Amino acid sequence: MKLWMFTLILSALLIVGCAKSPAVKSNAVPVPDLSAYHTYQWTQDTTQSHIDQSQYDELDRIIRNAIAYQLERKGLQPSSEAPDLQVSYSTNLRQTFNDMPLSRASTDVQEAAPWTSAAQEPEGTLSIDLVDLATEKSIWRGTAKAKVSDVEDARSKIHPVIRRLLGD
Repeated sequence: MKLWMFTLILSALLIVGCAKSPAVKSNAVPVPDLSAYHTYQWTQDTTQSHIDQSQYDELDRIIRNAIAYQLERKGLQPSSEAPDLQVSYSTNLRQTFNDMPLSRASTDVQEAAPWTSAAQEPEGTLSIDLVDLATEKSIWRGTAKAKVSDVEDARSKIHPVIRRLLGD
């Protein structure tokens, strides 16, 4: 019985450990101790993206909810009256190019430059800023980048990215 239970638990851990998570590059230092802060407010209320407005509104809601969830886990509450922190985020979606070797078998151009072929790879960037409103100084900035194929793909990566940036 104990061997069966051990095998079951080990299998579950392996499945969870091997679950595919989005490939994310992050350059955020750990979030500082926020115990001196109790409240926060959002900065921007304008669109920052070049996708259509309905998709932006949905992504904005998802991003704000995910950030709010992580901040509330750290003991902060939203407030419009004398908040301690100002929270903002920015997003960017751009095409990056990946040089790939070409086959030497097909054209004269490839014969002349067999090492280059540009493959487009959409890359999404999310930056989060926390500003101490008493000192008006930035206390933290976290930025993450991930390959995204479309809005649906970006939507699926928002929570893991924000958890990685702001989580414990």
